[in-house]
Amino acid sequence: MAENLWALREQKKLSVATLASRAGLPIGLIMEYESGQRSIDPRHLARLGRALYVEESEIKLHSDPRPGWGALERQPRRDEGRPPAPPGVFQATKPPREKSPRPPRPAPVPRPPAPARPSQITHLQDLLLRLGRSQEEIEAEVGKPLAELDRQAASQLLVKLQTEMKEGKTAERHRAYLPEAVDQFELNYLTAAQQAGDLLGFVLFDNTHLTGRVIGFGPYSITVQREDGSETTLNKLALVSYTKAAAGKEGPA
Repeated sequence: MAENLWALREQKKLSVATLASRAGLPIGLIMEYESGQRSIDPRHLARLGRALYVEESEIKLHSDPRPGWGALERQPRRDEGRPPAPPGVFQATKPPREKSPRPPRPAPVPRPPAPARPSQITHLQDLLLRLGRSQEEIEAEVGKPLAELDRQAASQLLVKLQTEMKEGKTAERHRAYLPEAVDQFELNYLTAAQQAGDLLGFVLFDNTHLTGRVIGFGPYSITVQREDGSETTLNKLALVSYTKAAAGKEGPA
């Protein structure tokens, strides 16, 4: 036997909101179905049956009002009771919200200039050596030590010194300006010693002494043959000095 929708809902101990959520229908529509103000749409009958776990035939299409309950009253709209707006005048439902002015953004704090790169300082010192100028001299010109220059100032100074190099303002030198270079003086000296088979005495920074004849050399090293026939390659950066030694005299290795 078919029963009223509200009776079935109460038997299942469901609220109107829960039934509406399960059936996927508006709460107001469920209330109209239960009050009898509207017959249940046949398209919604299956949804309500699944939500209540009953057969569709168990639900009355038109519910009887619950005893003691009056008919549902329509809730008035918010704008009801207001005087009509004059023709052509738009009546806003809410007063426009005034936008508060945004505070002005603080001015960005300028970043301090970046310090000069170590490679820039090394390049500056190299150019000074090639130009025959001292570091103290150039620091007096710029008014500060090279280590305190920023990148832009170091770049401008590099351009200035490179321009001097292009203009031929380099000082005449007798020694190499880079540790890996072989200048003309060293080239002539080692070539003559190799061709003559001179015995040279070498002193290293670790206080090692050895003697031998030059059998080859390059930008970074010198290879010598010692009197016992063994060959030793010396790193130039480890050498303090090398000079002609008395024949047959070899220092400790």
